[in-house]
This record gives sequence, structure tokens and C-alpha cells, in this order.
Amino acid sequence: MPTNVLIVGAGPTGLALALLLLRSGLSVRIIEKQLQFHPGERGAGIQPRTLELYKFLGLLPDIIERSATSPRNLKYYTAPDNGKPPRLAPMVQLMDDTPDRPMVSTFMISHLIMPLVFYDSNFQMNARMLGQNRHEKVLREHILAYHGVHVEFGTELRSFEQTSDHVLARVVKTVDSKAVEENVTVNWLVGADGARSVVRKQLGLSFLGESPEMEVVTGDIHVLGDSIKQEHPDGWTVWAQSDNVIVALLRPCLVRGKNLFQFLIRGGNEKLDMVKISSSREEMVKAFHHLTGRRDIEFGELVWIGLWRPNIRMVNRFGKGRVFVAGDAAHIHSPTGGQGMNSGVQDCFNLAWKLALVQKGLAPQSLLDSYSNERTPVIASMLNKTTELFKKEFVAKVGQRQDIFRGYELRQLGVNYRGTHIIFDEKYTDNKEIVDSYRSGDDGTIRAGDRAPDAPSLSLLGASKTIKTMSFFDIFKTTQHTVLIFPGSAGHDFVTGVLNTLREYNSDILKSIVVLPRASDSISSSALADMTLVDTEGYAYLIYAITDDTPTVFIVRPDGYIGALITSGESGVRSYFSSIFV
Repeated sequence: MPTNVLIVGAGPTGLALALLLLRSGLSVRIIEKQLQFHPGERGAGIQPRTLELYKFLGLLPDIIERSATSPRNLKYYTAPDNGKPPRLAPMVQLMDDTPDRPMVSTFMISHLIMPLVFYDSNFQMNARMLGQNRHEKVLREHILAYHGVHVEFGTELRSFEQTSDHVLARVVKTVDSKAVEENVTVNWLVGADGARSVVRKQLGLSFLGESPEMEVVTGDIHVLGDSIKQEHPDGWTVWAQSDNVIVALLRPCLVRGKNLFQFLIRGGNEKLDMVKISSSREEMVKAFHHLTGRRDIEFGELVWIGLWRPNIRMVNRFGKGRVFVAGDAAHIHSPTGGQGMNSGVQDCFNLAWKLALVQKGLAPQSLLDSYSNERTPVIASMLNKTTELFKKEFVAKVGQRQDIFRGYELRQLGVNYRGTHIIFDEKYTDNKEIVDSYRSGDDGTIRAGDRAPDAPSLSLLGASKTIKTMSFFDIFKTTQHTVLIFPGSAGHDFVTGVLNTLREYNSDILKSIVVLPRASDSISSSALADMTLVDTEGYAYLIYAITDDTPTVFIVRPDGYIGALITSGESGVRSYFSSIFV
């Protein structure tokens, strides 16, 4: 029996995909060219939408335990430091939890007409900071502990060939310093192998964009003493020239018990030998002291250092046949805004459930075309936003003050797939609507293609009052569609019709939930559902905009997006699933 999926690359993208596929019952191999994992922090920001998805995957408790809250502000010094007090500027717009976004703020749902009781959660919907090395460790631990799969380090993909029913990959392993070749037959191959992706190149995908002329030295280093920590314990310290171009930056890595910082150095208006600066700790420290004038800041051990050149590129499509790309293999851009790693992980959430259904013979292979169709506009929008931030931070104009501020949309809660060919919406039917793939849900509507919001205070019908209530986010899973049925005044007949229709499909990948309003009587047909919940505080009906007696069905996909918004009942359910299942 061949392995179902060969994943090339063991960064967050490849590891998240592996865990998703394993949870769906597929077999995977994860190969990584490097002999060991990268020690550096690198992409450390985990955005709220990724946190939500990690909750559905069962990772969130470990992520929260090991991460820290996002820095709140920035301190700007002149470069070199002229002794004047620094200027403080906000880093992010902090937000409180709300019932529909248990990690955001009240004003984003100001259209709601009833008082809100904040959702009792253990975290707020602001980005968390967790170095990529520690992030990858959490993913590897779950993959090994629950599925017994190891990352195969020192294993490189050299080439592959695909046919109509399999992929033949040629890999080379390093065993006792010797190269050992192996031919691997798999059903599918996914390249999560970074910006220089072998998979993308051999698949012949275009990778168009631009490469701004700039060099930046970056890495992680220990800072001795408490000078930076005491000055600015929870934020980033920036040194900028008179034209507001950043020349140096220190970001606390927030590793417990360690005074570790990620640094960034660029020449600004000076022509510096960036290759030389990136060659050693001594050269890096010398350049930092020269640019900032802060020789009082002493450095300890260097963890890693590298030379980064910005690229802004994306593929024309995310795969061909049985081979796909995700993460940096599909799109690269400035790290400003903390979108890259998060977008790569979200690529995988979009692909994994579709790949699992096709592999199990439950969906047609054509379903996989929607991976490109849905992710392409999202990534294009993301590149525009990160490029805008990049120019503000590193290409500022003389006399203009440019702060490194992260707005609401970078939380990625507005990412949506409205209007794509597998999305089915019977309520909002305007096909001419201009869709912003990065922003939805702030106008008081909830539509097919949008992120499925949470709703708390849901009580299991007939359960003891001592049983704790639950939320939709406790129910959504990455291995199943969740069908939310709001009966409205139609009551028994509508619910019975929908539930009987759902019985035509594989019960392992569907979960039916009848949601009753808080002041209603039980509907006898709801006994056919997997679960019947009472909306005890009215949040579910309010948040899902059930404002009249119209019965409504929301079908939430395994990636946490609304695949269908149905008002017709049985026929609508069949119409949506006709594009999903065989």
C-alpha cells in the first residue's frame, strides 16, 4: 500500500498539513532536506484566525501555554541616538473578546442591538508570539504523540513523475553521511519546501512578482543585562534615520527565562557591506553599535544570523494533477504584518479536507481545483497588504512619519471565499458584488464563504443544568462538515426534511445540529439530529442573523468557513453537496 501523501518540507506549513491529514485518517510521510530543525524564531506572530483553526485541530492549549501576548507598542529612537527621549507609538489595536469572535473586540460588532456579555475564554483575540522553532516543536510533538509519525530529516526530493493515479518521487536520504536513493510511490505530493521550492519548479508553475533592491541582516541574539528590557519590556525598539527609514530593530522573543531578541539591521542611507555584516557575531554587533550609537547595549550568544532579500511573488496556480504547493513554495513576501506563516497554515486547512475526501473516494478529484480558485485571490490581497506595510516601514519618504501599526484586517478574520464555485448562498445572490477576499463580516451580514463565527452559551437539550454550556467553536472539527439548522417558524417539517436528506451522505463526515431559540418548545424531529442545542442567551440567532421566522441552514466546512447558506431546505442541501461529494 503506498503512502497517501508525501509532504516535502517540515516548517509550520508542512507540519500543519501533515497533522490535518493524519487526523482525517490518511497516511503521510514528511521529509525535510535539512539535517535538523532550524533554531531561529523567525516568523513568530500567530494571528487570531490561525488560533481559531488550531482550536478546531486541538492544538490551541499547547500554543497558548507556550506563547506570549503580542507586543503592544514601539519605541522609536533616532539613528544614531541623539540622546532625546524616544517616541512611543502603538503597535497593534488591542481588542477584547466578543461572543462571535472570542478573540476580538466589541466595536467590530457594534451593529448588534443587544447588550453583550463577554465570552468567557482563556485568551484574547490578539496575535500571540511564538517563535517558529517552538511553533514547529508543538506540531511535531502532536504528530508523533498521536500518530507515531516522525519528520525524516536529511531527506531531499530530487524529482518526481505523476500519472493519473499516483506520483513517483525520487528522494535521497543522508544516512551516516552517505546519500541513499529511494523511489517513493504516493497518491499525492505537496510541496511546502520554501521559496526555492523544488516541487514548484518541477511542476512548472510561474512565480511572478518583484524583488525590491534591499538587503537586511536578521537573526536571534541574547542581550546582556536589562537595558532594553527595563526600557521597553513589552514592545519593539526601533532606530530610524531622519527620513524615518528604519536601520535597526530589536524585538523581544519572549522566551521564558531568556533575554533573547530578534534583530534586524539595514544600511538605510549608508552603503554597508551586508554580506560582511551577516558573516559573524562580531560584524553584526559592530554594525549595530555604529548605526544606533547605543554601545551601552551589550550582546551575548548569537543563535543564528542570515541575509534576507525581499521578494514579492506568487504562483499562477496552487497545483497540477496530484501535486500541490503551499506556504512559501506558493507565495513569498515581506514578513511585515505577520501574514506569511499564517497564510501558509491556512493554505493547508483549505487543501487538507478536500484532499482527504478525494482520497477516500467521497469527493470527485475536481474538488481539488477549488484549492487554487479559493486561495489565489486571498493570497493576492495579502501580498498587496504586506507590500504596503513593507513600503511604509522601509521606504518612507522624507518628512513623513511612518509607524509600524498592524490594523484589524491583519488578524485574518475577514478572509473569505465568497463567490467561488463551490460556495452556495441562497440568501445573498448578487453575483456582481465586488468581493474583498481579506475583509468580510463587518457590515452586519454573514454570508456563504465567510468565516463561521462562534456563539457561546449553547445548552444541550435535556441536559442537567449542572452541565457546562458550550460554543460552536467547541463543536467545529477539521474532519467533518457541521450542519447548523435554525428551524424558524417552519418547525418540524423543515427540520425533518433536512435531517433525512443528510442521512443520504456518509455520517462519519457530517455532524447535524439543530439550534433552538431560547424561548421555544422542543421540536420532535430534532431527535434525528446528532445534537440539539438551545441558544440560552440568544447569541447564536443574533450572530448568525436569524432575524425573522425564515428557517435557515448553515453548512460549516471542515476549515471553519461557511460552505452554504440555505433557506430552501432539502433542495439546497443537495445542491451544495452535489459539488462536494460524489
